Amino acid sequence: MNINIRVAVMEDCERIRPLQKEIADLHHNGRPDIFKAEARYFTKEAFAERLHDPKHTIYIAETESGEVVGYAFAWIVSYRNHSVYVDFDCFYIDDICVLKSYQRNGIGKRLFERCRQKAQDQKCKMLELGVWEFNKDAIAFYESCGMTDRIHRMEYRLDNSHGAHIENCG
Repeated sequence: MNINIRVAVMEDCERIRPLQKEIADLHHNGRPDIFKAEARYFTKEAFAERLHDPKHTIYIAETESGEVVGYAFAWIVSYRNHSVYVDFDCFYIDDICVLKSYQRNGIGKRLFERCRQKAQDQKCKMLELGVWEFNKDAIAFYESCGMTDRIHRMEYRLDNSHGAHIENCG
């Protein structure tokens, strides 16, 4: 399968909507208690702002016929004069998404690799992202790319839907 990975252009704002719908459905199905059912689409203004901001990166995966089948959204987070951290830049991947019908063809790995290369070119200390615990496929994918856990972000649901009891706390 011949897939081109390229930097996004303004016309991609509309072309990524099927991907945004798939990712919204995945999140809503995984955690309907916190994710809305409807997809969040970029306005043309918000998309243009990201395209023109040198700290933001958007990559598009496209077939030979011009179908957009994947994307990666990322940006550089700069830590300066932080109360705890030394100064460094981090390349934060907000989202890598590949249409379900195109997954397991190496497209996600190619998008990840482009992000990794850009992070190195920008002299970032690390690549970072967040992934929801219910999204086991994404966790396995990112682990296959060499990512490891650095921090665990935990929750205690106050609606008691998780079944745990405070008495179990040691």
